[in-house]
Amino acid sequence: MTRFEHLNSQVIKAHKIGETSSLIDIYDLLGAEELEKGAITSGCFLLTQAYVYALESGDKRASKIHKILKYYGREE
Repeated sequence: MTRFEHLNSQVIKAHKIGETSSLIDIYDLLGAEELEKGAITSGCFLLTQAYVYALESGDKRASKIHKILKYYGREE
């Protein structure tokens, strides 16, 4: 199983069981990796997913993700 397939199966599983914290972890990780590669649009898209789940669940990581999205002009 490739890394992508593994992460994809983790996302599907997390959605099925409502494991919001895992979704935040995965989307945050993937978004950061994309930004490191210079893929700003896809990185911010993935971070936005993490941000939405963090906001919905009251997760403290929302403020960190928000700062990153602001830096890239995607928020406020």
